[in-house]
Amino acid sequence: MTAAFGSHTSLSLAEESRAKRRAARLSVIIASFLVALKAATGWITGSISVWASLLDSTMDIFASAINFVAVRAAARPADEDHAYGHGKAESLAGLFQAGVISASGFFLIVEALRRIASPRPVASTKLGIAAMVIASVVSAVLVARLRRVARATDSPALHADASHYLTDIWTNLGALVALVLVAQTEWLMIDPLISLAISLYIIWSAARVGKESVDVLMDRRLPLDVDEKVAAIINRYRDQGVRGFHDLRTRRSGSVKFIDLHLEVDRQMRLDEAHELTVKVLRAIEDEIPRARVQIHTDPV
Repeated sequence: MTAAFGSHTSLSLAEESRAKRRAARLSVIIASFLVALKAATGWITGSISVWASLLDSTMDIFASAINFVAVRAAARPADEDHAYGHGKAESLAGLFQAGVISASGFFLIVEALRRIASPRPVASTKLGIAAMVIASVVSAVLVARLRRVARATDSPALHADASHYLTDIWTNLGALVALVLVAQTEWLMIDPLISLAISLYIIWSAARVGKESVDVLMDRRLPLDVDEKVAAIINRYRDQGVRGFHDLRTRRSGSVKFIDLHLEVDRQMRLDEAHELTVKVLRAIEDEIPRARVQIHTDPV
């Protein structure tokens, strides 16, 4: 006997979907603003660190646009061809972001090495410093917003977007430090050296985002504390006829956690009693593990 899927969350699926779409749309708008700001600043100052930050923001637009599409796709309900829903569209977007971030990082390494070999002067450092301060503040506000929504909805796409914009903060700060040091010391080599450090950080961040996305796409099990939570919930029903469980399997798709298990119940119970007990356990797991979809097969023992 198998109990069907269910769903219980603090926010409705429609509310979560709207919150994710608004956050994804905001990231596209902010990325567009940062590109315009940094393009003007890079053109005026000629700083490779500013250009490095500009390239990262340019990649942000593409990544955020993909995220916006992925979030909308992931919100679509299950259909005949996608019985488990479309949640993995978010992880595909995260994997795409990892590729975009990596490409920008390697490009910046090449440009930084060229500038080390042939240093160039930096102009209008005060203007560049002011622009990077503005960019850093705007990026920090966006990261805070994305993280808040990502935690509330457990969205892989928004988690990846927040990680991406966190690298943007560091590239902004790196460019800011480079401009300040060039203005104070007139040592031109500091600009490409800081750009090189920014590039290495970007690549490391891309690897982390990529691994998280691949884990979801490959159906990696949920953290062990989820198994422990399930076991604790089931143990509360031992005095009602539950004897144990086995074959617990977990995975995630987008914001949804899928939990499958075999529930062992007293073989002396009637079929309707065993079914009712199974449904109680299923609802308890869904109530205590947000965005869980639980399927239970009942075994008499």
